[in-house]
Amino acid sequence: MEDSILLARKLLQIIPPVMQTLAAELRKTGQLLSPSQFSVMVALHFHPCNLSELAEHQGVSLPTMSSTITRLEENGFVKRTRDSSDRRVVMVKLTTPGKEEVAQISDLAESRISSMLNDLSPENKASLADGLEILSKIFDLDEMSDDSCNYLTDTITRDLNPNG
Repeated sequence: MEDSILLARKLLQIIPPVMQTLAAELRKTGQLLSPSQFSVMVALHFHPCNLSELAEHQGVSLPTMSSTITRLEENGFVKRTRDSSDRRVVMVKLTTPGKEEVAQISDLAESRISSMLNDLSPENKASLADGLEILSKIFDLDEMSDDSCNYLTDTITRDLNPNG
């Protein structure tokens, strides 16, 4: 139990610097996107979702998600459309500029983090990959990837497991 608490503490200490790195890369694009807005765009990368799905995926209220989508729509990154099978449902999809923004930010963040990892020994890189695989399973990232088409998770999983 104590080992788990220490590991949890270490994990929680790592999250803020990782998010700060992502936020720095977001600022480099010249867009005033927050990490949460970027996360929504990533969730929309492969397929449209309705507001309820997005709110649930992001762990926020429906009004909060609606506000986030409004800001992204004003920037031209997403578009709201009515579901063709149920006109009561509003679907949100990423626009071409939105897809380009996700790709640009992902490339910048990937490049930055990759440069931070360059000096690791092959053994440490393998250990890190194993640890990230364990975390992915603990947080059900593979399951999230299936229902939210999480672009970054799919990319990371593919790159860390080229044979699987």
